[in-house]
Amino acid sequence: MHEAEYSGLTPEQETMLKLAVEGTCELCSEYFALPFLEVHRISRRMYREMARDPSTRILIVCSLCHHHIHRLPLRVKDQRAIVSRRSFFVRRDIRKILGYLPKPYSAPDTVDIPRVYEEYFSRLPLGSYRLSG
Repeated sequence: MHEAEYSGLTPEQETMLKLAVEGTCELCSEYFALPFLEVHRISRRMYREMARDPSTRILIVCSLCHHHIHRLPLRVKDQRAIVSRRSFFVRRDIRKILGYLPKPYSAPDTVDIPRVYEEYFSRLPLGSYRLSG
């Protein structure tokens, strides 16, 4: 077995990530055999929120695109745009492979229904909703 291309991943995780994107390069959208895909680490120097969700820190790209990302620098902003276009299912699978568990939701202790109603409907122009069917 070869050593993982992206530090912190096992070769099995790397293969599963490549399968999660169905063998497609996320940059050029071409299909490749798994050995020709690589895991690219997106720089976090500008984006602190990326520290929470590891699926936002990686791209699965072909060897040629990976070379281009480093030689003809693709802005971090553009790399993040590619990550944001992932489908829900790909995102879910990548998070599962990387072992990410989102922070559990905890409902507020008390809910002021009239205040919530007022906040919601105060933003809508008058007459933009119907009271009857």
